[in-house]
Amino acid sequence: MYDTKYINQLKTRYQAAGKARRELSDLSNQAQAAAKQAIFTAQRGILNEAQNLITTAEKFLRDGQALCNRVEDISTAGVYRAALEEFVEAKLFVDFLKTGKIGKINKFNLSPETYFGGLSDFVGELVRYATRLATVGKGSQVASVVTVATAIVGELAALNATGPLRSKYDQSQQHLRKL
Repeated sequence: MYDTKYINQLKTRYQAAGKARRELSDLSNQAQAAAKQAIFTAQRGILNEAQNLITTAEKFLRDGQALCNRVEDISTAGVYRAALEEFVEAKLFVDFLKTGKIGKINKFNLSPETYFGGLSDFVGELVRYATRLATVGKGSQVASVVTVATAIVGELAALNATGPLRSKYDQSQQHLRKL
């Protein structure tokens, strides 16, 4: 009637993927929380603590990457991609505050969509950072933040993005207008 051995193999694989997906979800949530906390901490100017939180997020994401490598059926989990994107945003922001530069992130094999999504969200962090600068009487530094945000939005515009990345780009344009 049907191949019982094959069906049982699929059941085992399906159950293992479900367990791995739950584990990946937990790791991703922890990574995303650490990345968000890194952004908030960096906004307050506590860069050493923000860097420690970035390192914590990296650990959770590395564990998630290892899990995805072991269980191929979960490698496209949205929660993991969202955590990676939040990590990109946090890493770009902390690195920018520390070095004044925006560069590549070598820690993970990031898809272009993940990097550009995080870069788009980074523009929003620049708005909050510029607001803080103006609030504490450092308005003269805001112009350089506007220059960086303008350059990023220009690069994103050249992508002619579609789908979710297009929404991210539109949000970055709105953030730039706020600046």
